[in-house]
Amino acid sequence: MEENRLTKYLEEVTVQQYKSDVGFRTLVESVNENMYIIPKYQRKYRWKKEQVVSLVESLLRGLPIPPIYTCRNSENQLEILDGQQRVMSLFFYYIGYFFNRRTKNAIDFSDLEVGNTSFTEALKNQFQLKELHINLKDNKGKNINVDYASLPIEIKRKVDYTTITVIEIKIRKEDRREEILQNIFANLNKNGALLSSQEQRNGIYMCEFYDMLRNFNKKNVKWRKLWGKEDAIDRDLEALLRFCALKRNIALVNQNNGNLEFEINGYYGSYTDLLDKFSQETVNFTKEDIGEYEKSLREFVNLFNVNSVLSKELSVMEGFYVIYEKLGIKKTISNQLFNVIKASPQYKNNCGQHTADIKKMNGRWNAVYEVWDKFSE
Repeated sequence: MEENRLTKYLEEVTVQQYKSDVGFRTLVESVNENMYIIPKYQRKYRWKKEQVVSLVESLLRGLPIPPIYTCRNSENQLEILDGQQRVMSLFFYYIGYFFNRRTKNAIDFSDLEVGNTSFTEALKNQFQLKELHINLKDNKGKNINVDYASLPIEIKRKVDYTTITVIEIKIRKEDRREEILQNIFANLNKNGALLSSQEQRNGIYMCEFYDMLRNFNKKNVKWRKLWGKEDAIDRDLEALLRFCALKRNIALVNQNNGNLEFEINGYYGSYTDLLDKFSQETVNFTKEDIGEYEKSLREFVNLFNVNSVLSKELSVMEGFYVIYEKLGIKKTISNQLFNVIKASPQYKNNCGQHTADIKKMNGRWNAVYEVWDKFSE
């Protein structure tokens, strides 16, 4: 009986893995021909040159490079589930170009319009790139140039045939494809120190609400002016998610003599848990639900008339959003208003330690309400 139960359970397994060892040159040329692609739920590419150099040294010395996990899509391309940073670093080494750090902290490949061009051409057309030169130190501390294009032919051939393991994950039950891919992505990345909480959410919760949020984060001109350049680990996207989670879960439960008391449904001192729970709920949002959140964000950011970047002022922005959303105040938000709120004793007394405590949050939100409701320039 127990054996039959186990057999039945294992028959429900819907995933198989196929391992192949791919030569370096085959891999990077396949990337250039768009055989390997970066799915939209992947995080941005944000390795620094130092990390690229370290990977290239491993390649040249024949040291192990961790496997690349992929899944084939309907276009017969391999979507990279895990290993994007490594694959793209090897590709940058191969083409001899790297993105310009002065203009971008990270590259979001979901923005890339490839069409019928090669991946290299698409990169050069859309991003500012600069030449990539890599030098390693010999045993006397002197630089040795190891640019791929300048390698002696014997060494280049050895590098070309150096293998990297590619694991293709095949899903037997197509109707469960999205669910399984989400679980795989979460399992591959849940212990990754380089992944922020929001980057993990981006991979796990693939839905129309997240499409809206990403689109708003990238394309809303007012929001981009408020936050500044796109954040490498998606803190800007997480801020928008935070506003939306508050819209859904916060309630005004008491108002005595102008003192407001809010409660957040399902909040137990951890914003991470709140945002994870909210993200799970967004998978089932209707188009009307999503439109309402987009409208709320758009109308809120349009209230701002400031000449400074506010990415370090999230707690004040959060206060404005709560008061705007729950009390309907829609006055213009200026730099002067910002400064008056931050200088108020009530706001200062509720900053510092334990800022995620609901009492402290209520204190800050009351400070915003007290100043904003009566403020006139």
